[in-house]
Amino acid sequence: MKFDVVVVGAGPAGAKTAYELARKGAKVLIIEKHKLPRFKLCGGCLSARTAALLPEGWQGQVLNEIKKGILGFKGKEFIEKTALRAVAYIIDRTSFDHFLTQKAIEAGAQLWEEAPLTHFTVENTVKISTPKGTVKADFLVGSDGFYTKVGKILGYQKKNFFRSVEFWTEGNLQDSVVIDLGIVSRGYAWIFPKGNMLSIGVATTGRENLKDVLERYVRDHKLLENITVKGLKGWMIPYLTKPEDAHLGRGRILLVGDSANLVDPLLGEGIYYALKSAELCAQSILSSPENPLPQYRNSLLREVIPELVSAGKIANLAYRFQRVAYRMGAGFSLERFFKLLEGEETYESLYRKGMPEFIMSLLHIENFLHIIIDKILRRR
Repeated sequence: MKFDVVVVGAGPAGAKTAYELARKGAKVLIIEKHKLPRFKLCGGCLSARTAALLPEGWQGQVLNEIKKGILGFKGKEFIEKTALRAVAYIIDRTSFDHFLTQKAIEAGAQLWEEAPLTHFTVENTVKISTPKGTVKADFLVGSDGFYTKVGKILGYQKKNFFRSVEFWTEGNLQDSVVIDLGIVSRGYAWIFPKGNMLSIGVATTGRENLKDVLERYVRDHKLLENITVKGLKGWMIPYLTKPEDAHLGRGRILLVGDSANLVDPLLGEGIYYALKSAELCAQSILSSPENPLPQYRNSLLREVIPELVSAGKIANLAYRFQRVAYRMGAGFSLERFFKLLEGEETYESLYRKGMPEFIMSLLHIENFLHIIIDKILRRR
């Protein structure tokens, strides 16, 4: 059996790639190792700018529309900002991924469930092996996430990543999300609504014991009462800080989304970049069917990778000087970040505009004292 493209993985990146290709007439097969819908760990927060990349009917997947952001420091100090319209949306990845895959199927893609990739070889075409059979394709797209088998076969290794844990509990934030700094050395804790429930978690690039961190966070948090950490689940989020960190593929093999490390290194937002990279990948295959990888790489270098590099620069400063970053939230930082979520600002512009304010905040003697005290306490 021969296809134009085989897509490995039915997450947002894979489903979007298949959808864009199939609706333009390409013969596409999605191979997915699980039966859909399948459980998927994720905070499930979509920035409002993501809406422009989603197929019709996506609104039915929204559990909460987010209009208020609460930036906290150590769960004890808080700064709030409320927008006039939604700046983000909360979805459930189990349902969301299934929805996107169904849209790809409606557009003409085929789906093999419970068909994990076992191996592939490349000659004039790509030969892809699964327990359900072997197929050939002109191109193979790896969208199989952090533990990408496609990437491993190509020799890629994940070097930069967040370790994340979360659990769900009763509670209702309605249209608000909480992001707390000062909880881990390089990362943040969160409280997100999940319909009529709460998702509470922490993500870090450091080596902290996340179970202990999360239990302490929940116990001491001003906004949380009588909550027990249970049913804790964890996952990894890759990210890039420089263009060379992008794992884009080789020859007839292209990678998208988490497989390619195309994730925001500040907050670990991956869905927007998964959808965007999928769109650019599909466009490249359709417009350059002889050799799409150069166009795909150039498109990402223009539209995505500079954003992620700038986000990495912000992350380096924000997580090294977390109290300063928190204090900046009381100025223009939260308002600018809302505009980023809506697609009206970029990480590049946030970095450029925020640097003078950051330097002034860093030079403030009170901030210096807090930084020194924090560093002394961490050594104990």
